[in-house]
Amino acid sequence: MKKKYVAVLPIAGLFIAGSVFFQSAYSYDLLLMMPPILAGAQQGTGNVIGWQPLNDTGITWGGDYPSGNNTGCTGVEIGAQDCSHGRDVTHNDDSDGLAGFSYTKLDSSGQPLTNQNAVYTTTPWACVKDNVTGLIWEVKTDDGWLHDKDDTYTWYNTNAATNGGAAGVDGAANNTCSGWTSGNAATYCNTQAYVNRMNAAGLCGANDWRMPMVKELESILNYGRVNPSIDSGYFPNTASEWYWSGTPQSRYYVWGVHFDIGFPNYHQHDPSFAVRLVRSGQ
Repeated sequence: MKKKYVAVLPIAGLFIAGSVFFQSAYSYDLLLMMPPILAGAQQGTGNVIGWQPLNDTGITWGGDYPSGNNTGCTGVEIGAQDCSHGRDVTHNDDSDGLAGFSYTKLDSSGQPLTNQNAVYTTTPWACVKDNVTGLIWEVKTDDGWLHDKDDTYTWYNTNAATNGGAAGVDGAANNTCSGWTSGNAATYCNTQAYVNRMNAAGLCGANDWRMPMVKELESILNYGRVNPSIDSGYFPNTASEWYWSGTPQSRYYVWGVHFDIGFPNYHQHDPSFAVRLVRSGQ
């Protein structure tokens, strides 16, 4: 099975991606951009201390310029195209997720549904486990309450170690999420307050929910689908809009991922975007 991962090395404000082994006479911080995100301060040679696999893209068709895309993995130079490699080839049976994705539906206690073929409208599930990355994801609802797909939040994080240099916007006056109450900071429509509410509620029996890093959020994108660009058979009620990540781009911007056609970009803290929380699997 192909393992896809990226190592990113920041040097003097630049990001160099490539080999997972670096020789250096200097000390540096090494961040492995893969789910779950692993970080370590490495000295000297910069040996990688661990890794986790990423999902494949979900693209099972090929491009054949100038005639356009093929419905199957055929065409000019097809061996060099994404559809010819990885889990989209080796695990493309759609039995537990489209193309090479593999998911498990979890009930409100965090246990696998007895019937994994259940339909959400008759047997709703609360969370989904990604069997490739090991991450567990929040499932959105359409019931006008805590996990509603239409709720949006400003980006806010008061932890100076992880907020990129600025806390963001607390959204005190933004009545854009369920349960908002003027003057009650615990109910404000910002990402930090939402994480706290989820952990207090014990979603799927857990209280270690967090904002996903941008590479984690990208890992559930299915680039073979649009509107939304995700497997809606496991992630129902996904809005085709921006979802916040927990990854700052700088002091002024934070990365988000758009689940319409599937792409990341960075934004200031004040837009109200959707949120899908994550936790590390067992």
